Amino acid sequence: MPSVPSAPVSCAPDPDSMQATTFEGQLRDPSLTSPDQSNYSVPAVLELSATGISAQTEGHPARQLSWSGMRLRRNDGGAIEFTQAGLTVTSLDPNILRAVESLAGNDLGNDIARLGGASVSGPWRTRLGCLAVCALITWMVAKVPACFDAVTEGVAESIPYSADEAIGELATGSMPTNGKEITDPVLRGAIEVMLNRIAPHRSLPDAEFQFKIVRNPTVNAFALPGGYITVFTGLIEKATSPEQVAGVLAHEISHVTKRHGINRIVKAAGTAAVVAVTLGDLGGVEEVAIEVLTSVTMNGYGRGDESEADREGVRMLIAARIDPEGLAQFFETLEVEQEGEVPVWMSTHPAPGGRAQAVRDQVFELSSTPEWEPLDIDWDKLLQRLDEI
Repeated sequence: MPSVPSAPVSCAPDPDSMQATTFEGQLRDPSLTSPDQSNYSVPAVLELSATGISAQTEGHPARQLSWSGMRLRRNDGGAIEFTQAGLTVTSLDPNILRAVESLAGNDLGNDIARLGGASVSGPWRTRLGCLAVCALITWMVAKVPACFDAVTEGVAESIPYSADEAIGELATGSMPTNGKEITDPVLRGAIEVMLNRIAPHRSLPDAEFQFKIVRNPTVNAFALPGGYITVFTGLIEKATSPEQVAGVLAHEISHVTKRHGINRIVKAAGTAAVVAVTLGDLGGVEEVAIEVLTSVTMNGYGRGDESEADREGVRMLIAARIDPEGLAQFFETLEVEQEGEVPVWMSTHPAPGGRAQAVRDQVFELSSTPEWEPLDIDWDKLLQRLDEI
């Protein structure tokens, strides 16, 4: 057997040997304003090099964007859009993506794969490493089918988080919310206060969150891969304090950071989904993904995932100094509901009474002298506002 090199061998081009490449594009910079003082875009020459993009505009200093920390996407107009630190540059040139692929190395590998622009000349180490993982998983499942569940539990680690974002964006419009979205700034502001306290303590730094409030009397909230959260007004109306809703939000954020959605999709679609999603091809799993995520919005992620989300949610609440007793009390409220009509999503969740005690036990273990900081939300006024709109 040939010897294996002791260090990874990279087939990617040497960035220092690259020549800069220029493209026509647009620059949007908050410091540049039109006569009416609104932000606007100006024509720019985009010079791509081994370190990033230099946007040259007439009458202004060049703006620099480095590959590290840059975000890449295709906007609604079909242009390739690069953003960093408040700056945005765009180009409609079809060749710019291949140039970025060659120059950016692994920095933008996930975003390029999501756009379907990755090729053999792209970030070799990332793509070949993912292919090797996928091949190993396929072999294991073929040889030992019984180990499939165990393998898929950890398979999310081999899939870039950009896949979660792409799947969530794809699926969010297909979820059966059965209600109109509420855009009232008072209600949205209250949820933002909660998220701003909780999100900094997430275990997955790449995760970002966006939410919507839907007019629906069902006591429910759900989260999709990539941080897409939906809160039903029935949940807000059932809660007696902002801490109760914050506890549910922490639980939903945990589904995102623990990547429960992507794991369930892989289980449902099989090993082919691992290869497809890893390489940015969502077409082959779109139907399965929507079916799986539609199910979890109504029935939850299953007892194991729900219990893990409870524990991780409580950890974040403690770190954010939000009293987890609110979550425990909300579980007890749901337990009382079992005397009548139980929310459908509770059917696959752990028993609410046991969950309330588990929350209190975890607080006792992790926080011997808790000092809670109440959420700055007038809950009675919020409920009154909800009645008025």
